[in-house]
Amino acid sequence: MTESEDFEKAVNICRIMIGHKATATESEIDDSVHRTCAVCPGVDRDRLKLHIQSLYSTYVDDFEILEGRERRQPWLSEYKAKHKDAWLFWARYKMYLGQEKDFPASVIDVIDRLTDSILDKLFNPQRDNIQVDKEGLVVGQVQSGKTANYTGLLCKAADVGFNLLIVLAGIHNNLRSQTQIRLDEGFLGFNTQAGRTYSNDRGSKIGVGLFKGFENAIAHSITTSCDGGDFTKKAGDTLGINFETKDPILLVVKKNASVLRRLQSWLKSNAERGRILNKALLMIDDEADNASINTHKPDQEPTAINGLIRGILSLFRRRSYVGYTATPFANIFISQNVRDDLFPRDFIISIPSPSNYIGPEKVFGTADSPDSKADFSLPIVNRISDYGAFVPTRHRQNDTKPSKVPESLETAVKCFILTCAIRILRGQGNKHNSMLIHVSRYKSWQKQIRNLVDRLFSYYKREIEADDPGFLEQMRKAFEEDTPEYLSYKTVTSRILNSDYRNIDNQMKVHSWDEVRPHLYEAVQKIKVCTINGTSGDVLDYTENEGTGISVIAIGGDKLSRGLTLEGLSVSYFLRASKMYDTLMQMGRWFGYRTGYVDLCRLFTSPELNDWFRHITLASEELRSEFTYLAESHSTPDQYALRVRTHPGLLQITSMNKMQTAQDVEVSWATRLVETYALPMDRGLIHANLSAADDLLLELSGQAERPRDNYLWRGANPDLVCDFLSRFNVASSLKTIDMSLICEYIRMLNKYGELTSWNVVLMNKSGAQVRHVSRKEGVVAGCYNRTRSGDGDEDSYFIKKGHISGSPDDEFLDLDRALLQKALERTQSLKQSQGKNWTEKFPSPAVVREEFRPHTTPLLILYPLNPEYANPRDENGNVTKRIFSESDEPFIGILLSFPNSSEHSYIRYKANRTIPDFLATSDSFDEDNDND
Repeated sequence: MTESEDFEKAVNICRIMIGHKATATESEIDDSVHRTCAVCPGVDRDRLKLHIQSLYSTYVDDFEILEGRERRQPWLSEYKAKHKDAWLFWARYKMYLGQEKDFPASVIDVIDRLTDSILDKLFNPQRDNIQVDKEGLVVGQVQSGKTANYTGLLCKAADVGFNLLIVLAGIHNNLRSQTQIRLDEGFLGFNTQAGRTYSNDRGSKIGVGLFKGFENAIAHSITTSCDGGDFTKKAGDTLGINFETKDPILLVVKKNASVLRRLQSWLKSNAERGRILNKALLMIDDEADNASINTHKPDQEPTAINGLIRGILSLFRRRSYVGYTATPFANIFISQNVRDDLFPRDFIISIPSPSNYIGPEKVFGTADSPDSKADFSLPIVNRISDYGAFVPTRHRQNDTKPSKVPESLETAVKCFILTCAIRILRGQGNKHNSMLIHVSRYKSWQKQIRNLVDRLFSYYKREIEADDPGFLEQMRKAFEEDTPEYLSYKTVTSRILNSDYRNIDNQMKVHSWDEVRPHLYEAVQKIKVCTINGTSGDVLDYTENEGTGISVIAIGGDKLSRGLTLEGLSVSYFLRASKMYDTLMQMGRWFGYRTGYVDLCRLFTSPELNDWFRHITLASEELRSEFTYLAESHSTPDQYALRVRTHPGLLQITSMNKMQTAQDVEVSWATRLVETYALPMDRGLIHANLSAADDLLLELSGQAERPRDNYLWRGANPDLVCDFLSRFNVASSLKTIDMSLICEYIRMLNKYGELTSWNVVLMNKSGAQVRHVSRKEGVVAGCYNRTRSGDGDEDSYFIKKGHISGSPDDEFLDLDRALLQKALERTQSLKQSQGKNWTEKFPSPAVVREEFRPHTTPLLILYPLNPEYANPRDENGNVTKRIFSESDEPFIGILLSFPNSSEHSYIRYKANRTIPDFLATSDSFDEDNDND
């Protein structure tokens, strides 16, 4: 056995010893490693332990489901209870994921539960006396493992009786072929490369087919993994089995009009009076936002591919359609008025990514500025500016091609060589390595760039082979010396190890140059330069080199833009602009799993593209939050307005003809009152809010004023306030308050000189028995009693009447008497013009915010709350369950009072239906509330 095979054998032995569980204790890991090394003495003990630790430290958040309940008929639990031994396809796939693909148990468990949930939202295919159609959408991340998820779904679907499985796999041959290869391994269990559709020949068995005891897991494939193995009528007619077979039949087809038309015609030939009655269809649409969307107006004929997909579905009496995508922007704008279109009316499921997934938020962050300290992103992005003469932004096919590469690309190629060498040093010499160069959509440009890069790399290779001191000094500098535009390998690894991401990869280590240098020679021997497009003869033959690994520098365009996986992608040089969210995010192939080399990855891109990616990341995260909100509020896909943040400049969510039903939404907090009337019951979050409040108070300078015995500090910095707000936790059910959006609004207006000087008040209830003793010297505040409502969920302290404030004049604590008198007169005048009288001694808070609170000076009020009043109560106000006592830490609630704005600044969104109360807040004070 090779060293790699010995190591994989040792890993599997450890996993068997520990068992199928999401986490393992240190002693369990130590014991399994010790016992395994006794029977595998050649295995590196330290490397084995690190690998096992990584498998049992990965965690995955639960997935969120938004579903149409009126069409749901749960059936799977009863089916599983009666068919204990029916899960052959799934059982062997589960073994394959763990033993061959090295998936952590926690990830396999999520795939198991997720595929159960999807299957339960479809229909029981054993019932042949029904007519049913289901449409759903599964949203993952780019390169996050969606194929593994839908392979699991196909396995379970085959187990329960879905007997026709159609996978729509992209628009290019290589992506369709790649998908077929993965399904050969994970579902079929045999190699279709030689044209086999089913075989018991041991030599053709691959992947799941190599596991014994599953001989009855029989499936057939009409398509093959050959580059030309797409569906043809001849392939269907010469299948060698009866179309009526109950065995599952698989077709992996391109989203190509000619192919789909052939498929539709062939299916019609097997129909009875225009309908197929004996097949239960499951159609998986990979990259469901690409090519599948109808871009014609509703009163016109649908686009060819959309119409053909709908036509194929309509042939079946029992059918289900499940789309998979990482960029669902176009899917949520599908018209809901066209009955047979592909809007996911039955469910939308948002797949969480495992903790070891490197996604957009880890690469770009979600703060509104790349230099913001509000969040931390991996320091792997290099913003470059020397590419203007190399590939102009708006170059054309016949423009003069470049004759040399810029310094930034030279650095990127050096980085790739260093990454390959360090991975060898870390024991990953048999793993694939890829570098992506994506700068032009034109094949002639790609060919020229390939020639330049090939010439450059050949020079580097010769210099390393000659052990040239001058060139090796350049490599050393790239490894350990920083410049204003570039962070070295040593610095990047050190920064990650000293950040919140320190545990993202337990194989990270700061190496010395003396350790890395000896591996440069081996690294360059395996690297080749190739172009990947429709006319090049180059192929990414990862599968054929699985045992030894290959290293490629891939230059390409559209073929590298969607779905195609670059194995071991570590270095990306990306200048290809697109003005659409979905296209731009899909072009980012650098997301995914980078076990053992997270800190060795690099992205070279322009400052503008970096900012665009940051904005799209924020929009994507918000849309995922929408899915979570909808799931928690039990809304359905067609009942709630799904929204996507728009870009204030050049970016577009998706192509305009995919957004014909979208409506514009603008959000502003000008003149708004925001109150956190629902707070988390978790003691850790209560303490976190209290600590955040005290940290804020400690940063406030000067002696506090004492209006009405409360504490008032003037002129607080907006960054200080935003830092506090970003740390503050509201109840998960309080989706109308989004602190990240509020902070973005604050920073946006700061640019115009507004909201720049905050007044902060800590309220103090005189004579209260329960008090909050702040860490700020001399500050002690009495706690307010706020009765808990019975309307909230059990995890939320939902304050009765929805107001945390006890009086409307709390908002006026920082304003002088003369201004309030003017505001009172203005209120009375307005009321009189409406035929009403204003008899209150204070002005209307809305009038004050609208006309009298300075644009520079918003107000933040902190309310310490008596924890005893957070206990659940019945309708008569009696405590039904005593969770908190007066000796517990107080809750902190907050109120934000925003003045009007002269800038008319908004955060803009596109929504798939009108949003009447988007981010609604309590603008008026309820005089009938029961707060003291």
